[in-house]
Amino acid sequence: MKIDDSLLVVPELKMKFSGRETIQKSELRDFYHLHHPDLNEQTFRRIMYSLEKEMIILPLRAGVYVLQTQFQTFSRKSFIPQLSAIALKIGYEVTHLFPYTSYMIWETQVLHEFMTHQPGANQIVIGVEKEAAESVFNKLNENRSLNIYLKPDKFIMDRYITTNPDSVLILPLITQSPRMKVHGIVYARLEKILVDFFTDEERFFIFHGHEMINIFENVFATYWINTKTLFRYAGRRKVDEKLKKFIKTQTQIILPKPQETKE
Repeated sequence: MKIDDSLLVVPELKMKFSGRETIQKSELRDFYHLHHPDLNEQTFRRIMYSLEKEMIILPLRAGVYVLQTQFQTFSRKSFIPQLSAIALKIGYEVTHLFPYTSYMIWETQVLHEFMTHQPGANQIVIGVEKEAAESVFNKLNENRSLNIYLKPDKFIMDRYITTNPDSVLILPLITQSPRMKVHGIVYARLEKILVDFFTDEERFFIFHGHEMINIFENVFATYWINTKTLFRYAGRRKVDEKLKKFIKTQTQIILPKPQETKE
């Protein structure tokens, strides 16, 4: 259920915490109790959920947040993908032709700049719920100008896809995947893209080896990464411990330490 925007008091929130590098969850609770004396814990959780969903606040670690406007002054930046024309077209098609189907789009090109050897081909990945994958494939395949593949294996990837300028991969959608909306299209958050690259070596083998180290180190240096979201989704894919070990032993990334925070 969508929360009433009047409960969020966003202008007052920004005025109160403008200029602050971090905000404690306990401070946010006190702030909303001041504006809504009858506030209960359930409503406060809904407010927090709405603030994060609308990206008014961004979680840095457990119980610690920053205003999105303040975050822009930090050296790292928010991930806002630039969709290719083909990805935009496909996204609008899937959205309108399959309005009741859950889907998510992302492109491999978003990480090309972080690699030593940049691939010449971009793959557009569409995660679709299992029951609809074949229908989406058949519908998009009516456009003969597209190279569309349904759940391609390593052989197909190596022979036909990695050298094509633009290919469309239709893969099963992992539930609870981190997502965002770009131009009305459901797009993967960077945390999901990193985990999918890391997990699916069969399809994304050209991104593995030392390139995977380059990608993670450069992405963490450039963008704000929510490690809580990263490892939660990695847990969905059953690689959370493997990913933590990779980051700690093979990269120069310093992960934030879990902190006991009053909530």
